This record gives sequence, C-alpha cells and structure tokens, in this order.
Amino acid sequence: MEWTRLENESEEHLLMRLVAQKEQIGTWDDIARIMNELTGNSYGESRYRKNYSSFQKMYDANLDTLTDFGNYSESVAEQRRELEKARIQYRDERNAWNKQNYIEARVSQKLDYLEDAIKEIGRIQFSGGSMTSYKNDETDLLVILSDMHIGQTFDSAFGKYNSDIAKDRLNQYLDSIFKIRERHKSKNVYLSIQGDLLSGSIHKSIAITNRENVIEQIKLAVEYISSFVFELSNQFENVYIANTSGNHSRLDRKDDALHDERFDDLIGWMVDKLTCHKPNINFIKNNLDIGISIMNIRGKEYCGVHGDYDSFSKSGVSNLCMMLGHIPYAVTFGHLHTCTVDNIQGVKAIRGGCFSGVGDAYTIEKRLKGSPSQMVCVCSEKGLECFYPVELA
Repeated sequence: MEWTRLENESEEHLLMRLVAQKEQIGTWDDIARIMNELTGNSYGESRYRKNYSSFQKMYDANLDTLTDFGNYSESVAEQRRELEKARIQYRDERNAWNKQNYIEARVSQKLDYLEDAIKEIGRIQFSGGSMTSYKNDETDLLVILSDMHIGQTFDSAFGKYNSDIAKDRLNQYLDSIFKIRERHKSKNVYLSIQGDLLSGSIHKSIAITNRENVIEQIKLAVEYISSFVFELSNQFENVYIANTSGNHSRLDRKDDALHDERFDDLIGWMVDKLTCHKPNINFIKNNLDIGISIMNIRGKEYCGVHGDYDSFSKSGVSNLCMMLGHIPYAVTFGHLHTCTVDNIQGVKAIRGGCFSGVGDAYTIEKRLKGSPSQMVCVCSEKGLECFYPVELA
C-alpha cells in the first residue's frame, strides 16, 4: 500500500495515523521507513517508537482531566444556549413592552384629545342662558334621575316607549322641577343620577327590543342629560351632580362583567366634560364605589345607590350602613321603577321611578302596573321637608 502525507499534516499527527494502522503496515521498522520517506528524516524505529510511547503516557495520565474538560465544555455550551435563549426572550419581552407602552401612550393621547374635543363641543352647545336668582336660600332641591333606559322600545296596549318619548318626558320633568323650585324658592339643585341610563344589551331579550345599539344609546343619553344639566344651571345658583351606575350598563352579562366596567360611568364622565366650563355646574367626585355616591345637602348626608346590590328594605339599608361604617341621613334608590319614600330604621329611604313605565314584555308577564315617574325632594337644614313624585305623560 502506498502511504501519503496529508496537506499541512504535522509529523506528530502523521506518526499517530500510521501507528493506528500498524496492523496493516507491519513492524515499527516499517513505520520508521514510511515516516522517513514522507518526512525526509533518517531516524531509526526507536526514535518513533519512543515519541509515540511518550505521547501515549501523557494522554493516559491526563485522560480524566480531558474528560472533565469535555464535560465542562458541554456545560459551558449549555449555559451559553440558555443565556442566548434568555437574551432572545428578554428582547421579545422588551419589544412587547415597548409596543404596549406605545399603544397606551397613543390611547392616552387620543383620550386627552377626546376630552378636549368634548369640552369644546360643550362650550358651543351650552354657552348661553340667563340664570334666575332668588334671595330665599332656605332650601335646595334633590332631583333623582333614574332608569331612563335609553334605547328600550316597545308599543303595546299597556304602554309605549322609545328614545323620542324619553326626550319628551325629560323636558316634562324639567318643567315640573322649575315649578317646584319657584314654589319653594330653592337655591341649589342636587342631581342624583341613579343608574340604568341606557337599556344596554346584557340579555338577548333586551338587545332585540332596543331601537338603538349601545353606542347610539350612549350618545343619546349624553346629549339628553347634558342638555338637562345645562337647563338646570340656568335656574339654580349651583348644580351639584353625583353619578352611580346601574345593572343595565354592564358591558357583559352578570357572570362575566367586571364590577367597575359600566357605561353609566362613561356617560357621567362625558356629561361632566361637556358641562364643566360652566362655573355653577359641579360634579361630586367622592364616590366610595362606582355604585355608591355621597352627597352632603345642608349638613345632611345622602347616600346614592342604584338598588341592584342594595334592596329597598330593612336588611338592605342595614347592610349598606354596616359597610359604610356609619348611618347616613338618607339613602336614595332607583332600580324598582316606582317612586316612594319610607323611614327604615331611622334612615330616610327615597326611591325614584323610571321613564319607560310599563308595556314591555317583562312588565306584562309580571302583571306590573305603574306610570313613568321621577322623584324631587325639597331639603333644608332639618332634612327632607317634602317630596314630589312627578308623574310623566
């Protein structure tokens, strides 16, 4: 067999390759002959044999070290792979974080723009009006605005309702408020918005009876209530507004809805932005919860709830007082669609009505009867002087 030397192969590597094939080559003399031919040396077999023996001893003596080094190298390689994976993960998370921050910044910017735009629209739509003034300031009015259910539509033998009727009844309500104000010469008005301003779409049976979708319901509710507040501001020295949310304004059905996500809250925010340029319109922003408002009228505390969590009963009022940690002078309600005033355990319980009245499938099936109505109370330092359940045609 003809043996050749590989390109750039050292003498040591050549010797190791030939020794590895010694059985084919023959003796050490044969290996020495081939080595001399390929390298140009003239060494005897002893020289090559001793060189190989020295290398073999060194290799055997360091075999454990070489093995450990191999394992160490594998460990280092594995750690490098983990480090690279962590670096890639960090980069992806950083990119996702930056993207989220960018999105949030854009959303915040758009909300700021929306807020400014709403304020500007308010200055245009509600920019005038002369305010009536009375010298007698012994009383204020508490006006409850509850259960408008904007979007709900029905027409039956027992009643009729739609968004146009809601607007007409809101104007009727204003006329009644102004008459009560003139009768009592009341100075300020406290508007307690008690929830369920729109019909919503929390049940399929409700969604299919709505004339307007939820977005349109919100737009109409904001328009109607903003105009209502503006008209109040022209007849009273100050308008104070508290807003609570009802069950119909949930974004989803009860089991899936988040507690603080209510369209009533959005409507209140938009009404505030539309009317805040008028100095005598003041939103009270000390709500204990999205569904619990607090108003102080001539030294008396009036706590506002919708009524879906707080029943109009002894147990409902007691549970609410226990949660508050004190006893308010009065609790105002909506939800049950009928006006009434009661004294429950020394707490005045005041409930507003609704704008829709009866005539929908629910009230027919439950055999419910009643007129659309809202509640106005005359308040002094002594508390509730008198109240007016205002029926609407």
